[in-house]
Amino acid sequence: MTATRLFLLFCAGMLVLTSAQAFDWTDTEIQYLRGSQFREAGNPNNVGKQIVTIQHADGHAYGRNFFFIDTLKSDSNDESATEYYGEGYASFSLSKLSGRDWSWGAVRDVNLTAGINYGRKSYASHSVNPRVLLPGVTVDLNLPGFDFFNVDVLAYVDRGLYAGHDNGCNATTYQVTPVWKLPFAIGTAKFSFEGFADVIGAHGNCVRQVLSQPQLRWDVGNHFGNPGKLFAGIEYQYWDNKYGIQGLKDSMPQALLLWKF
Repeated sequence: MTATRLFLLFCAGMLVLTSAQAFDWTDTEIQYLRGSQFREAGNPNNVGKQIVTIQHADGHAYGRNFFFIDTLKSDSNDESATEYYGEGYASFSLSKLSGRDWSWGAVRDVNLTAGINYGRKSYASHSVNPRVLLPGVTVDLNLPGFDFFNVDVLAYVDRGLYAGHDNGCNATTYQVTPVWKLPFAIGTAKFSFEGFADVIGAHGNCVRQVLSQPQLRWDVGNHFGNPGKLFAGIEYQYWDNKYGIQGLKDSMPQALLLWKF
């Protein structure tokens, strides 16, 4: 079974397992991003990429689901490579499963989480296939002003391939990921500051990585009588030791256009 099929099966399974229950809420969006300063292994040049992302989240009687699928197209500085990458997570609330309140202090809930990362990047001579399993827990926090602030504490089981073989990092480490959304307004303009930050431990030949993609979103539709649909803004990508390669780094802004439906 290919990586893409397995990832799509995982995402479909999340929805099928919860389809018997009405969703409490859903959130689906399409993002378009464009950046010109990506770095790639063994490449001295900045790489331009266009990215289309389909992202979905939902809540149900036992917890919530989240997944996204990226399609990335590089410019000629990266052999015009095409890349597909996705992540999916299913989180099950201990409060909902047990019928007991798991909140205390700043903690709103604790969840059991299972995740999967899969992708493929195709060059003329070879392909790169990230493959990761991520079991662990997610802690939901109550922080003033935030729609949500969650922290994933996960095992990071790397089974990635390079040219069809072990990428040198097939080992298990940790991943800690805060995820947040902070809405705010300036006059009549509505904004949202949201994103995540992955901290992934060293494993195999891969050194410790830090990847963060905070977004500043401006609700353009709010000014035309249709709030919460059309957004424009900026995403900043910071990736230290990209792909686990010592010294490889992304640090750059990207233009963002987003439609929610």
